Amino acid sequence: MRGSQSLESQSQVSKEENLRLSIEKLVHGGYGLAHHRDKVVLVRFAAPRELVDVEVIQEKKDYSEAYVKDVILSSASRREAPCPYFGVCGGCQLQHVDYNTQVESKESILLETLQRIGKIREVPLGEAIQSGQEFGYRVRVQFKVKNGKLGFYRWDEHEIVDIEHCPIAHPRINELIKPLKECVKYIRELQEIHVTYSPSEDKFLVKFVTPTEIDREFLGNLKRDCLPEDVVGVGDYSRLRTILNRRFWIGKEYLFIDVGKWKFRVSSDSFFQVNWTLWESFIRAVSDVDPFRKAIDLHCGVGFFTIPLSEKGNFIEGSDSNPWAINDAEYNAKLNNRDNVVFIKSDAYRHLKNRGGEVLDLVVLDPPRSGLERKEIDLLVNNQPERIVYISCNPATLARDLKALLKGGYRLEQVKLVDMFPQTYHIESVSYLRVQA
Repeated sequence: MRGSQSLESQSQVSKEENLRLSIEKLVHGGYGLAHHRDKVVLVRFAAPRELVDVEVIQEKKDYSEAYVKDVILSSASRREAPCPYFGVCGGCQLQHVDYNTQVESKESILLETLQRIGKIREVPLGEAIQSGQEFGYRVRVQFKVKNGKLGFYRWDEHEIVDIEHCPIAHPRINELIKPLKECVKYIRELQEIHVTYSPSEDKFLVKFVTPTEIDREFLGNLKRDCLPEDVVGVGDYSRLRTILNRRFWIGKEYLFIDVGKWKFRVSSDSFFQVNWTLWESFIRAVSDVDPFRKAIDLHCGVGFFTIPLSEKGNFIEGSDSNPWAINDAEYNAKLNNRDNVVFIKSDAYRHLKNRGGEVLDLVVLDPPRSGLERKEIDLLVNNQPERIVYISCNPATLARDLKALLKGGYRLEQVKLVDMFPQTYHIESVSYLRVQA
């Protein structure tokens, strides 16, 4: 017993202890991976293959967490972060690493996750779809507000870093920060401000999130006096956990967004992909399928993938549980003259269940971070659509779901990283599956 206690104590790293560590690679969360006395140390702001002095800030049972104090031998991939708030603001984790290394590291994390959790020995990894720009790509931004500050949370804290500029936001959103800060002065208990921008129209929609209702006339005056004319609509919202509830809206409720030859109406409460520099290449990736007779697109949103996919087949049906998104999708089908597309308000499970027994050539999946529900996987396996395109924003749940689908009779033809969120650790991907012959 004494010996085991001694070994355990040797592996412990005291908080605020300084260590010199060799960083092996980047891992999930944007951390650099190192080892000390056979224990994992996750290091903030480290780059792969460098020697650093770190300070330990958290001691957990299975690992320690630390941050870089000094770089002793710098990685070839290390660079100066362009953002003055980097290292304090929690919005980005990877600005100190060059873009190619970010993409390579995310591919490695995706590959390792599919092998470890999905038990997929040979992962057919395709060429990564890189962002058209590594900065200025976000057209949707959620600002946090507290005590007069507007910005983003610190890393692992609920304290707000007050900002004047965000390099990953579209430049036009950055121009809006100053007038938004004027609004902060006048709205009591303001918690969040959500901004959506259309590069096609050069117009904005803005949501104000508060625990108590804003006076309608007051908000109308604020829109007129504090915000530029490019802000065509504003709304008052409350938040219940992860759900925003609209109280009222003033002005235009939607924007139009052009993606190549396609045009989409996007309402204030509909979802749209945040990275405008990836819109066309993402659509091409998802539409890279054989011609089909009948397909369904689950979690379809405003028809971002459904409508372009309709060119490849005789008939496609999209579904979403968001009524705003379905209204937009139906409008967008007419706007783009697609008469072989139908949209229905439904969750993924009910849509799959209602199509049970039908011959489906293609199913497109774009679930939330939690991935597919087990009952949805069972329906897919039972119905056996010939092909599945699975869009994922979480490698861990993707790996879990792919494991079940492969066991249920599918083979994985290819997986591609889609770098939707440069400078952050978030990983988006698209996987192509085909039923086993």
